[in-house]
Amino acid sequence: MKLSGRVALVTGGGSGIGAATAKRLVAEGMRVCVADVDADASSTVAEAVGGLALVCDVSDPDQVADTFSRCVDEFGSVDLAVLNAGITIRWSGDIGSLNLADYRKSLGVNLDGVVFGAVEAVRTMRARPEPTDGAIVATASLSGLMPWYPDPVYSLGKHGVVGFMRSVAPSLAPEGIAVHAVCPGVTATGALGNRRALVEGIGVPVMEPEVIADTIVTAATSPIADTGTCWVAQFGKPPYPMVFRDMAGPDDPLNVPFTRR
Repeated sequence: MKLSGRVALVTGGGSGIGAATAKRLVAEGMRVCVADVDADASSTVAEAVGGLALVCDVSDPDQVADTFSRCVDEFGSVDLAVLNAGITIRWSGDIGSLNLADYRKSLGVNLDGVVFGAVEAVRTMRARPEPTDGAIVATASLSGLMPWYPDPVYSLGKHGVVGFMRSVAPSLAPEGIAVHAVCPGVTATGALGNRRALVEGIGVPVMEPEVIADTIVTAATSPIADTGTCWVAQFGKPPYPMVFRDMAGPDDPLNVPFTRR
């Protein structure tokens, strides 16, 4: 899709990848709604880019619905939804000591937030006065494509995002709504916390959020034929699509896209 003159809503837009993406989308000519659970952070970024600051806990479906509604009220549309909000609680490597409240909070933001955001994005795009294209891009992670031993709960949520976005993409393509996941490697965000020195100390490079913002723009502007792509962002490489093994088999007749009537 073309970005200039269109409207974007970015969750987790108050910092890290979300803030970098909001700034990049404005540079591409978009008007941006910056949604974040942190009101001050959302306001700071929105003021910097001339956007609309919105407070939203993405784990609450009512707040997500209200956020999309307020963006439409202000700017008239949502053409691009960047579902970026994410958290880490504490690494859950010792699964025997998992705190269930932490578990539910992690999945509430990292997985439920993407599902709730996608639902409202589709409803909002369908309600636009004139049928036109749109895109939904969710921030997943490399830990959604491979095991992440230090934090299997985080990996669970990100695997869920990848599977969900790949599964809804073919059903939405006939409406011109493209769906993508972005899977970054280690990036300097709040999720990394105070571990940057530790990570770099063992030789693992840390990417800046602007690199992932570039990948999000690559995904959003790719042809509709690319819908369902998981774009991998790794240090020192241009974004590239993950190639999944074909699992063709006797169950295929059941695995067909949903047809909206």
